[in-house]
Amino acid sequence: MRSSFLAAAAVLLLSFAVRADDTAAPVVAHVPVKSTAPGAKFVQVFAKITDQSKFYPQTFYRYAPGEYAKPIDMKPVKGQKDQFGANIPVTGSYVEYYIEAYDEFGNGPGRAGSPEQPFRVDTAAEVAEAAPAKVEPAPLRLAPRPTPVVQAAPSGGRTWTWIVGGVGLGALAGGLLAGAAVKTADDAYKARLSDQANNPVTLQSQYDANKSLGTKATILTIAGAGLLATSVALFFIEGPSSSGSSNDNNNARPTPKGKSKDEGGSGLQGSLTPLNGGAAVALQGNF
Repeated sequence: MRSSFLAAAAVLLLSFAVRADDTAAPVVAHVPVKSTAPGAKFVQVFAKITDQSKFYPQTFYRYAPGEYAKPIDMKPVKGQKDQFGANIPVTGSYVEYYIEAYDEFGNGPGRAGSPEQPFRVDTAAEVAEAAPAKVEPAPLRLAPRPTPVVQAAPSGGRTWTWIVGGVGLGALAGGLLAGAAVKTADDAYKARLSDQANNPVTLQSQYDANKSLGTKATILTIAGAGLLATSVALFFIEGPSSSGSSNDNNNARPTPKGKSKDEGGSGLQGSLTPLNGGAAVALQGNF
């Protein structure tokens, strides 16, 4: 059981290391849309987008030369891996667009088309006054969580000591690696701030992602430290496994006079208190 939890901790460490080493922009593969059927109310844009980290794909569009409208966030396409889509409302006889994506560390942009050379779509002129419709995000289907199988442990032993300790070690290490990733992401964000040509929408998305990653790093660090402290307490509480419990009961020594069973035993009580930036554990009992 100890090996399985240590393996889980190793996987967690590896996942954070991969994220910290991500320096590549998202890859965008897209087949341009050239025209729509007469009477169509939307230009449906799809693209295959991949990256090592979380990313934020958007479709920029305009109906005339000049400034682009507020970009549309692209949503995952149900049942199609790495596929994202957006619906551009049809207004007028044509629309121009391009696709752009940054990842959570500021790498990018990955693009299909560009602000200077967007894709042009011929649309039907008779639907020029059609009201833009709200694009509903495609529903995400999550696989059901597998039911954990818990095997009964023999009486005694330090089963929970290793479980809590292994999880705590993985969480603490993950928090430290996430903290390093936060610094890398913050440096990338500050570097983008000096460039006035940055898109404010993607810049805000990157800021929010950095803040979320920092919160996760803090939670993992505090939880890992608390779990490790708890595992130390469990090490003394559980004790090694023993055999012949019935014989031990028959040969139990009488309680000395003047002492109750609680006073004469070797019981141990522990408490965990969260602190700013960590946690404290208190132990009380007879050793």
